[in-house]
Amino acid sequence: MLFFGSRCERLCMMQFALISLVPLLLSHLQDSASPDFDAQSSTSLPPSSLKTSDRSSLLAYMGLPLHIFGRGSLFGPYTPLQQLDILADHDRTRSYLVGSTNSLLLQQRDRYSDILINLDDSSINISSPSLRNALSLSAADRRWIDFLTQTVTSTWDPQNPSRPTTLAYMGSEEFIRLQFEEYLLALLASVKQHLYLSTPAINPGPKTLQHLHHTHDTPDPIQDFNPDWLSFWQGTPSYALFLRTTDPHLFDIVEPRHPTAGALSVDDIQRRITQQIATLQLDSKVAATRENLGKHLVTGQKKVSTAFEKLWGDIETLREAQKRKAEAAGEGSSTTGTLERKVSVSSSNEGTPEKAARAPVLSRFSTPSTPDLASVAAAGQKAGAYVSSWGAWAVEKRKGWGAGVAGSGWGRARGGEGTEAVEKGVDAHRSPGKRKSREVMGGDGIGRLDA
Repeated sequence: MLFFGSRCERLCMMQFALISLVPLLLSHLQDSASPDFDAQSSTSLPPSSLKTSDRSSLLAYMGLPLHIFGRGSLFGPYTPLQQLDILADHDRTRSYLVGSTNSLLLQQRDRYSDILINLDDSSINISSPSLRNALSLSAADRRWIDFLTQTVTSTWDPQNPSRPTTLAYMGSEEFIRLQFEEYLLALLASVKQHLYLSTPAINPGPKTLQHLHHTHDTPDPIQDFNPDWLSFWQGTPSYALFLRTTDPHLFDIVEPRHPTAGALSVDDIQRRITQQIATLQLDSKVAATRENLGKHLVTGQKKVSTAFEKLWGDIETLREAQKRKAEAAGEGSSTTGTLERKVSVSSSNEGTPEKAARAPVLSRFSTPSTPDLASVAAAGQKAGAYVSSWGAWAVEKRKGWGAGVAGSGWGRARGGEGTEAVEKGVDAHRSPGKRKSREVMGGDGIGRLDA
């Protein structure tokens, strides 16, 4: 049996806690340091007296402690690598209980262990099929260990593991040790009774423990224990020393009966099914499956949401693009219509004073070509000449108004030569059509000007 753990203190404490469940074994480890030691086997004698009120006397009379670590056995709570050769020597070392923090033994578990207890991950691995059958629990054994574990679990105080939450005896450390002590005493008494019932009077020698039938009407209590385990124990030096140093009638001192003896019941079946389901670890597997499913659902939901958001964003982008395109098309059509209207007005008003003022407006909204620039320059020159003619006329007219005020009032040049000269000068800058219209209107300067 190999204990493995990364913490040395916890590793050693777990091994000592295990062997302490066998009464008085901790105080009888003088032969456990080497497989060559066997002093207890040569010095042990049957007890000559019994005092039932003395626990130590009772345990010694019942053959406790069992001689587990004798010749061929080894107990090493912390085994160094230098002792690996001793562990691998099967002719010298037939059994051992050791502990190690070196992962080398963990990697070679099949070579150095039949039972591996890994304290880091709280697992037990039994590599030997024969040992797996021998270590299986009978119905009474399972009922007993279930009662013990449920009692301890229901009263466990994580803040103070040394005492139960009820501060009572049930679930305490003393309660656990006494339960194992009661179980071992019942086992030893049942073995003695089985030998007594299965041995004829003419042949008092013991028979094998697999011989379960007996010639008496008394039921054999050993049937409540695992017969495979009893068969293994029968082939050890510990069993031989027990037979040699104990009284054949131990069952008269301790009742030969399993602590939780009884036939298989419905409760046992339900408990067995519950434990089998627990060994399958369905809760953890379902929890892991549920967690993975939840993660996949969340991931899928995010992907679908991202896809919908992207699709909706593309649709909104397309809508905005179409909207801007429509607005640009509307603005272009309105600008084109306005320019067309301005160009038509300008063409209709060509040769008027308003043309010179509207020509720069058209140039701001459109980029004229080379012929358009030439026409605009010519129109500018004509507008300048036209404005200068109006300015000259206004100057001369102002002079005429001054002479009229000084003479006869209102400046009416009745037969005056100055007025006629001004009129001739103005008429020289007018088109023939304009002069013709003035001649039709009459010879009055003011009237012809108004016309």
